[in-house]
Amino acid sequence: MHGVSFKCAWLVMAVWLVSCQALAQNTIEVRGADSKYRFVDWTFPLYRSFMVDLFYVGVPGSNEFNLGGGYGFKAGPSLMIAPLAYAVMGKEGGQRGIKIAALVVFEKAGWKANVFLAHFAPLRGDVSRYQVLDTGDLTRTFLKRWELGVSSGFFHTGMTWSPQIGPLVKLNDRLGAWGLSYRFGPQRELRVTRVIVLKK
Repeated sequence: MHGVSFKCAWLVMAVWLVSCQALAQNTIEVRGADSKYRFVDWTFPLYRSFMVDLFYVGVPGSNEFNLGGGYGFKAGPSLMIAPLAYAVMGKEGGQRGIKIAALVVFEKAGWKANVFLAHFAPLRGDVSRYQVLDTGDLTRTFLKRWELGVSSGFFHTGMTWSPQIGPLVKLNDRLGAWGLSYRFGPQRELRVTRVIVLKK
């Protein structure tokens, strides 16, 4: 019964988000990799600096849905920090839990940094607590539309660490940006990213 009510709550929230999506700028991000990693994210500001964020992340053996949001505040002229919280539901293992995260965005003099760091705390199911950096990017702009830098990340649970790091190139266009990275670690990964910004 609890599983049914949880799914109904997610459905109600999703319908509400769709009804609100025309009110503000939307950012959609899609990622895919040869490691079968996949990611789809939809973010939009709700009121002032409050934001709503809905994302799916999948890897072999795990399909996880996150619904939440937070508040973004300027910590300086070039720095934005957003504490975030999510309700988490996984397809496998009866996963239910809460994810606490921080998004950090920095941009100054052609340098750009973007970091999403999160901690998952299980409420029930077979998925243990974990920490994830997905992703940590640092780039430098050149030739106006291009960026070159490094992309990093990790997944940590129990005594297991899975760090990754490698080169990253981005191409900005009128809709958003394309990204291509090749990250090294316990698992090598070629990742493609597309960000689309839908304005009012």
